[in-house]
Amino acid sequence: MRQPKAWLGFVNDIPITWKFILIFILCVLIPILTINALFFQQISQYARAREETNIRMTLDRVSKKVMDIVQGGVAVSHSIATDRSLYEALDFHYPGLVDFYDTYAGSLRDKMKPYLSAYPYIENISIYTGNASIANGGSYLILDQTVKDAEWFPELVQSPGVRVFVHLGADPLNVKNPKAYFSVFRKLNEYPIYNRYEKYLKIDIKVANIDEILRQEKPYLELSIKDGEGRSVFPSASFLSASKPEIPPTKTEEKLTYASELGTPSYLTGWRVVGAANANLFQTQQAESERYIWMLALISTLVPTSLIFIILRSYIYRVKRLSRHMDKAQNEKFVPINLPEGKDEIGGLIRSFNRMTLTIESLINDVYKLEIQQKDLQLEYVRAELKLLQSQVNPHFLFNTLNALFVVSAKKGYDEVTDTIKSLSQLLRRMLSWSDEPVTVEEELRFTEMYLKIEKFRFTERFDYRFDTDEASISCLVPKMCIQPLVENACKHGLQSVKGRRFIRIETRKIGPYVTVLVEDNGIGIDEARLSEIRAQMNEGLDADENVGLRNVYKRLKLHYGERVDFDIASEAGEGTRIVFRIPAMPASGEEETDYVYGAAGRR
Repeated sequence: MRQPKAWLGFVNDIPITWKFILIFILCVLIPILTINALFFQQISQYARAREETNIRMTLDRVSKKVMDIVQGGVAVSHSIATDRSLYEALDFHYPGLVDFYDTYAGSLRDKMKPYLSAYPYIENISIYTGNASIANGGSYLILDQTVKDAEWFPELVQSPGVRVFVHLGADPLNVKNPKAYFSVFRKLNEYPIYNRYEKYLKIDIKVANIDEILRQEKPYLELSIKDGEGRSVFPSASFLSASKPEIPPTKTEEKLTYASELGTPSYLTGWRVVGAANANLFQTQQAESERYIWMLALISTLVPTSLIFIILRSYIYRVKRLSRHMDKAQNEKFVPINLPEGKDEIGGLIRSFNRMTLTIESLINDVYKLEIQQKDLQLEYVRAELKLLQSQVNPHFLFNTLNALFVVSAKKGYDEVTDTIKSLSQLLRRMLSWSDEPVTVEEELRFTEMYLKIEKFRFTERFDYRFDTDEASISCLVPKMCIQPLVENACKHGLQSVKGRRFIRIETRKIGPYVTVLVEDNGIGIDEARLSEIRAQMNEGLDADENVGLRNVYKRLKLHYGERVDFDIASEAGEGTRIVFRIPAMPASGEEETDYVYGAAGRR
């Protein structure tokens, strides 16, 4: 026998208690500590990346909300800028205030209300015009010098497109304190024919709505919006107190700054949403992760330790008991071990030892039983040989009988009986010489015609059949017995109850890379409920009592061709049944042309 290596022998000399301790230290404790350290490092990186991703998502979400409000204001400006009747009313010189108020009451007064109702975040809509004949008030104001001196007016004149400004203005509720306005400006010049007076549109967006969007993310993230000049315009309080000196952040208030572009339109070029996150947030989360990892390490260490201790006691106790009983077996004392065995390997050893002791005690009786069983097996073998000889005699007796009937019928001139006996004999020989080798369509049709001749003899003139084939299909290979069971099924279930003329048509065609086989009868047909039941039974086992022929053909085709088989049954009650299947065409190698003709109609 091969001797164990030196180091393996050394391991075998270590007591099992120390083996478990070594396994615990090398395979449990050290891997757990290492994995937890690596896991902590990975979790820390993941937590930071996750927080940065959340901040980016927050910035994008806030940018979208603010952008939606701004675009809503711009959309309103487009609608007002294309209102032709508004241009016409504002460009008309009114002889007196009464004339203007008539126009105001008729069309101008309610023109802005729909926009204020549809867009709740719009605070006010104002139109400044150089037409001095209108009354100054409401949504229609005179373009005076005060307006022209506003900080937004010069830039609007230079760039007459849509412009967005955050600017200071008088608060209507407290004129002594300035108020921050967030406005969309636009010069109304869409219709050159109404260009007598300058007209400017100002849409004030509620600053509180923007402040609320930014305030929703506190204290997680301090958000602000900077315009194209880098000024912090939101929250609005920061814009109002922009002149005050900024207090530098203390060391404990260290911030991490992230920024996201507000939008791509020209009127928002350079605008950004800026988020300042507290750096202590990442450190706090990292500390939480560290506490979680060490707690996990402690649990993952204590639990295996407890389990190993319990398992060690279980193993050692039973192994020692087994060792003592093995020592007794050396002294020819085969005593079973009486203790809970368990279902592990040591329990299996104990059960094997107990079975061994019982086996040794009953060895002599078992030898006698084996001798008796061998004699019984020899007797069964002789009986099997007799049955085999009998099964070989019966077919020969059947063929000899058919041959005798054939000779007598030929002498008596019973031609129809002679053909029927000949077909039956060939049919039986074909069935007894079964093999899984494929045959040509021509050979399968010959076999089918043997069966049809027997049915023709049964029904005489009330039964007829026809073969419709093409030259390309008859030389293709198909599984044996794939057409005859379908014909037999049609005769048995479809034609047997028909009182008039019975007819079956078999058609084979080669279409492209496929061979199509059709079996059609004019029998009693199948109603829809029964047809659905038959289709459902096609995948059942062959030991079922119904539709064995159909299922046999279908399953053998599936075994040969897999999913490339198309098999369909179509029928109506009283209209006959039509079974068709399509399989890949496999031409027989070395196949020669033949002039064999099927039935009365022959090959087409």
